Amino acid sequence: MIEHFEKFNDYGKGLLPLSFSHLNEFAFYRERWALRRIFGYQFPTSAPAIRGQVVESGINMFLNGIPIEEASEKMIAEYDANCLEINDPKIDDERANLVPLLEFGTKTFQEYAYRWTLLNYQKKVELDIKGIPFIGYTDFHFEDKNTKEDFFIDLKTSKLLPQKISISHAMQQAIYQKATNAKQILWYLKNPTKTKDAEYIAMSLDDYVTPMKICEHIVEVMGNYLKTVNSPDDIKNSLIPNPDNWIWKEETVLNARKEVWGY
Repeated sequence: MIEHFEKFNDYGKGLLPLSFSHLNEFAFYRERWALRRIFGYQFPTSAPAIRGQVVESGINMFLNGIPIEEASEKMIAEYDANCLEINDPKIDDERANLVPLLEFGTKTFQEYAYRWTLLNYQKKVELDIKGIPFIGYTDFHFEDKNTKEDFFIDLKTSKLLPQKISISHAMQQAIYQKATNAKQILWYLKNPTKTKDAEYIAMSLDDYVTPMKICEHIVEVMGNYLKTVNSPDDIKNSLIPNPDNWIWKEETVLNARKEVWGY
């Protein structure tokens, strides 16, 4: 099956190795997947996404001994630098959330410092899914000082705390669990509001098998789909973008769609 992936390596970003965003986009937002992976378009990220990245970075700095004040300054500088080339009305609001999220996040991690040792951050994980190579990067890799068992925490920042783990997050956790053979914990940090401080909730999967089966099915479907196409034109002609889909709200994505499909 891998030969069906390899024939597109010279187009766009290429299809190998797989990543989680690659699987997720193919399964649920296929036109966006084609624009990025096959046609080579690059789309700016959003202010909320950058917020999540830099808060993770700030917490990692703190866990490695950098004082909270210095970590805050570096985190804000990283956020500002990453926002220079995006046009997002949420930039200022998300900037205001950074320090409260960092202070709350480090405080919650500190509560467990006597039990946990940080082993790694952004650890690269690799595995094959149905014979197709996959690469991903975990967030925080810890060891329990008492049991000597290691585990991973995937930090998510959001406006609301979830009631349950979404299928996308479950799929990502299942892949990382299979790659590391270690427990995966989702650690959600909620943005502060005018009336409430930041909050968090930790969640983990009871069932890794089902979401992993979904990932494997996506790879099989992707392989079968790629078997039927041989060029970017084939892919363009096999997809019908829905103009009402929310993925076209970003102007650069909308413009890319118009360039490829003409509408």
